[in-house]
Amino acid sequence: MTKIRNKLLLAFILVSLIPLVVLGGYALTNITKSLRSTNTSKLSDKVSLISFQIEDFLKNVSDDLFYLRDSVPLRNFLNDIAGQDPELFEKTRKNLEQDFLAFSENKKIYYQVRFLNADGMEVVRIDRNHGKSIIVPQSRLQNKKGRYYFADTAKLPAGKLMISPLDLNREHGKVEKPVHPVIRYGTPVYAKNGQLLGIVLFNVNADNFLSLVRKKNTAHEKVLFIDGKGFYYSHPDPAMEWGGKRDLNTGNNFDKEFSGTTGRIIGSLTPAVVEEDAALIAASPVFLDPGHTRLLGDVVDVVPTKYVFKSVVDFRNIFLAISGAVFLATLFLGISLAKSITDPIVYLTKLTQDMSKGKLSSAVVVSTRDETKLLAESIERLRKSMIILLKRVRKK
Repeated sequence: MTKIRNKLLLAFILVSLIPLVVLGGYALTNITKSLRSTNTSKLSDKVSLISFQIEDFLKNVSDDLFYLRDSVPLRNFLNDIAGQDPELFEKTRKNLEQDFLAFSENKKIYYQVRFLNADGMEVVRIDRNHGKSIIVPQSRLQNKKGRYYFADTAKLPAGKLMISPLDLNREHGKVEKPVHPVIRYGTPVYAKNGQLLGIVLFNVNADNFLSLVRKKNTAHEKVLFIDGKGFYYSHPDPAMEWGGKRDLNTGNNFDKEFSGTTGRIIGSLTPAVVEEDAALIAASPVFLDPGHTRLLGDVVDVVPTKYVFKSVVDFRNIFLAISGAVFLATLFLGISLAKSITDPIVYLTKLTQDMSKGKLSSAVVVSTRDETKLLAESIERLRKSMIILLKRVRKK
């Protein structure tokens, strides 16, 4: 009887276990894949959004630059730049200062607004620090002819735009302290005869958009902004920032932290997601122009996979726990059902064995309502018939 019970139990387990394994495995695989894809997409969307916000911040700078280039105060000043009246020249220069000052106070995003003459000398300069714009006195104006951004702008044709790399502002040839990260936008100004009169130059205060990156850092998430060589514009640890030779020259860069990922992220013109060791790394390029030809750098989000895929692990654990509970419940029900089927058979087998030995005193009683009950009734009739037969034999 034990063998029948085991066979029945095995049949019940297989009937429940096979669909559970097949359907459950299929559901687990597909839902896990879907959750991983969703979480990966969320990470990619996050860096893409930060990238868009930076590009959106910078998109109007060129319009502002061309606005000042064509402004009336600048044109009046340029008309008098070669004049013989020092008093008129100084008047138009001061008018230009006031115009640049009002512009700086209104826009608030420019660390410096300047006009440099054809020799690279600052003629008008407005600095903005601590939320206030000020006119820099003439005694403090500098010649920037030796700086790359002046040469790059001065050689451009009319109507063209110079956009510098994002780097640290320098004064008198040295990196300014505390550091001020800037992007310079410049455009040349020409006379009607084609003579270069000077350049209009903006230093965009990059902290305005680098703060967008820094705010996204959490205890378990590292959001970075890197340049085309992997040096950090923004890092949760400020000591890691500005490691390039033209800045602080510390050598700290992305490749030292994530050497296996650098080639798949830096220079990519499209968003990328890379799973590296125990972390998921999402990156999105940031462009300086609508045509996406000038790459500023990449916004990178590094998150340990155990946090990115926490919902996947939670779902898998819950699914396995429920599957285990279903299996145990099925096993318990299978044992109970197998026992309910085999117990009457064991009981009837014992009775028939007793009957074969002449033990006919015990009535056959089975409480089931299936074929076993019919079998029990037949054995009971047999028992009674055997009693009657034995009585007749004894009378003879």
